[in-house]
Amino acid sequence: MRIPSCSVAVLLALTCSHALAFTGPKAGTVVEVSLEQLHPTQAVIGFDQVYYQLERFARDRQKLFDEICESNGQDKARTISDSADPLKPETFACTDQPNTHPQAMKTVVVGPGGQFYLTDGHHTFSTLWEQPGAGPKMKMKVRITDVFSDSADQANFWMRMQQAHKVWLKDGNGQSISPDQLPAHVGLQSMHNDILRSLVYFVRGAAYGKPKSGDISPEFLEFYWADWLRGQLDLGDYNLSERSGYHRALQAASDLMVKPPSSKVVGGGMTAKQLGGFKSVKHKVLTRTADEKLPLMIDYKDTH
Repeated sequence: MRIPSCSVAVLLALTCSHALAFTGPKAGTVVEVSLEQLHPTQAVIGFDQVYYQLERFARDRQKLFDEICESNGQDKARTISDSADPLKPETFACTDQPNTHPQAMKTVVVGPGGQFYLTDGHHTFSTLWEQPGAGPKMKMKVRITDVFSDSADQANFWMRMQQAHKVWLKDGNGQSISPDQLPAHVGLQSMHNDILRSLVYFVRGAAYGKPKSGDISPEFLEFYWADWLRGQLDLGDYNLSERSGYHRALQAASDLMVKPPSSKVVGGGMTAKQLGGFKSVKHKVLTRTADEKLPLMIDYKDTH
C-alpha cells in the first residue's frame, strides 16, 4: 500500500519531535552553563554575604577554587598554583569528579526555549560574577531539578514555578513583585539588596540550621526568616558599618529567632522548628562569626 507523501511528512515530524524530547535535558542531569545564561528566580540577595566572600577570596585564592569545586559537586580544590585561572578548568584540579556530591551543587529549572532558571546559588554565582578573573563568561556545572520547557507560555511556566515553590517573588522590603520584575542576570548590578537576608546568613549555625527533615529549599528557608524578622527588628538601632554594631544586630536577630515557642509560624505556613530554629543561641558560634567574618565584610565595603 502506498502512503501519501503528506502522511510520510507528518510521521517524520512526529518521530523527530519524539526523538528531540527524548534527548532533551531531564531532571537529575548535570549541565555546564555560563553564568550569563542563568535567569534568577529571586530579585534580591544579601549583598553583605557577597562582600564577605569576595574579601575572603581576595585574601586566600585557595578558598575561591574550593568554592568552585564544591559548587561543581567536586568537594574541594587540590592545592592551586599561581597560574590557576577560574576561566580555565585545566589550570586547577578538584578532589573529586563532577557531580560526586550532587547535594552541594547549584540547581536550575529548564523553562520555555530551553532557558535555565537558577533556583539555588544566587549568592555564590553573584560572587563569582563579581570576582576579578571570573565574571559572566565563567562556566559552572548545575543540576537540573525540573523541566518545565513544555509550558504553554511564560504565564503558565511561572504558575508552575510558584506551585513548585521554585521562585521568590518579593523585593528587598518584603513587598510582592511579579515575575517580569525579576532581574535578567545575577550579580550586584542586577540583583537588589535585602540587608535582613545578610543577617540571617551570618546567624546560621548560631540561631538556626538546616532542618533535619522536610523538603524545604535552604535558600528560601533564609528568606522566610528574613521576612519574619522584617517587622520585628529595627535596624536603625544598630550601626552596621562597624563590627560591634553589626554584632549586636546579629545577637538581637538570634534572640528573636530562638524565642519560644518553636511552634510559632515563621513563613510559608512553616514553624520555627520546621525551618531549623534552635532552642537557644549558640553564643560561641556567633562570637566566632563576629570575629572572623564581619571584619572581612566591613573591610571590603570600606575599600570598594
